[in-house]
Amino acid sequence: MTCWRDDRPAYRLRDDSRPTTNRMKRLMVPQPDALSLRPLGAALAVQVVVMAGVVALVGSHGWDDGAITLAFSQSFAETGRIALTAASEQVEGFSSVTWFLINACFSLFHPGFIGAIRASQLAAAAFLALATVFVWLIGRDLRLRPGTLWLVLILFSVLGPSITEVANGMEMTLLAASGLALIYALYHRDDPALQAIALIVFLSTRFEAMVYVPVMLAPLLWRRRVGTFLRLAALAGLVVGVETGARLLIFGDLMPNTIYAKMQPVYLKSGIGAVRSRLYAAAEIPLVVLPLVLAASGLGVWAWRGGTAGRRCLAGLLADGAVLAAPIVAVEAFAVLTGKNWGYVGRMEFLAFPFVLLLFGLSWDRFAAFAPRASALLVVASLMTVPVSWYQSAGEPLVNIARVLRGESRGVTESLAVISSRSRVTPARYRITGEAVDRLRQRLGLDTITFATPDVGGVGLCCRRIRVVDIALLTNRTLAHEGYGALPAVLAGENPDVVRVGGIWAAGSGLYDLPEFNAHFQVVLIDCARFYLRDDHVQSLLQRRQAVLHPITDLPCRVPANRDAADPPGSRLVYDRAFSRPDRVLVIADQGTSCCRD
Repeated sequence: MTCWRDDRPAYRLRDDSRPTTNRMKRLMVPQPDALSLRPLGAALAVQVVVMAGVVALVGSHGWDDGAITLAFSQSFAETGRIALTAASEQVEGFSSVTWFLINACFSLFHPGFIGAIRASQLAAAAFLALATVFVWLIGRDLRLRPGTLWLVLILFSVLGPSITEVANGMEMTLLAASGLALIYALYHRDDPALQAIALIVFLSTRFEAMVYVPVMLAPLLWRRRVGTFLRLAALAGLVVGVETGARLLIFGDLMPNTIYAKMQPVYLKSGIGAVRSRLYAAAEIPLVVLPLVLAASGLGVWAWRGGTAGRRCLAGLLADGAVLAAPIVAVEAFAVLTGKNWGYVGRMEFLAFPFVLLLFGLSWDRFAAFAPRASALLVVASLMTVPVSWYQSAGEPLVNIARVLRGESRGVTESLAVISSRSRVTPARYRITGEAVDRLRQRLGLDTITFATPDVGGVGLCCRRIRVVDIALLTNRTLAHEGYGALPAVLAGENPDVVRVGGIWAAGSGLYDLPEFNAHFQVVLIDCARFYLRDDHVQSLLQRRQAVLHPITDLPCRVPANRDAADPPGSRLVYDRAFSRPDRVLVIADQGTSCCRD
């Protein structure tokens, strides 16, 4: 009994020491035929249907962090400044240079709030399709069985992380597409031009790509392609050097502001929390594809029990799968190093999933001879993986889609009190927050208004006359570098007009315990949501009779209905205690207090 093989010639790259003409290179690449194109066509067709539905139904109810880059892109396209809004400080508060530039190109056409989000979602879907093409090319060159290749491509198309990344309109599909293109150009088709383009895009898409690249290039040394390794290592160093030089010149920083922010508490865990965070991060990939992990492990056991032939097959898989394993190892190592990141399960590991699926496909085809009914096991495991991955990684977009289909979503016309009871970090919700603050700006007769808040994506994308002070650190340089110890100095320097901080940010920042804050701000209800307004503006509104001070005991309820249901109990307590502390609450005169009823 031996590993499964077919009669197609295996593709092998040449060593650098053996000259090969361009015509020979082309002949080395297997040419597609109608049969081999069918899995790709089916996967792309599924993607068009599924992702079109996701874009249409999710809309602006994805993750608010996705709108942060779009706000920066919009400001850059309109003003040439790299800032969250035209009035905000200049800082690198986004995670992807390439994604920022792509969306800045979209912003040149003035797509508006919804249009900018849809453009980013469609771009994410397009790069997912490109990544699928490279999965197909690599799978074909690995000589995967047609049925196995079908399942690998379809699974990647509808995997939970794929759906959520498109729903959020973020950059991980671009990272996967460029990473797959790099592996294909290096180990399946020796194409220097594609290698260079893929490497440049890959490194400029995510900061951590500079950690991934050395591991992905390492198999070149095993294959004695030292010249290619040195050439690409030099190019990678040049790209990183140019990016770092530009960052120093523009921002005076060595790393993106978001990286400095993630080194601070609330993001960075310590003690047992750090251990737990790293263990959970390491488990994210197997959690998303758990049925495949279990099935592949069972097949490996069967192969091991198959005697000498089975063990030889396992050894061959380790050798042939080294290239596929390299990106997975790099991603897992970085996850263990940095711990669990924010966002859906598997987001920071998105790059690894196409390689995981290809490696599983290769394992199945190699071990099929040692396991009875291995094909049936593959189909069952694949079918089970889809709902498991949705449960782990696609909960929020699927819930929002269900709400739309049930007719529950009323779009961006909802009040703050209504929208806050739903998904708590969507651009739609924080657009409403931003518009409420902008109406307050108009009441106060200000050209721009300074707003301190931790939720900045929808606010930055919707409202250009707001100067945002990011209490979540990502788009504030001082807080990102120095942490919440610098918060009193930031408040003194920025002198915000209005403040709204809840959730873990209220507890983590200690804002409501600062004497500097309590001495100068009062509670105000705007659209049934609590904000804190600077004293001079309170007096201005009272003098013009545009607001009324109500004793807190006269309100129909003690705590307004905009409390985030998913906030940890401790942070809720901080927020609620801060609201109940004053004797009186300012209410905009034409809004009344009926919205606060339980």
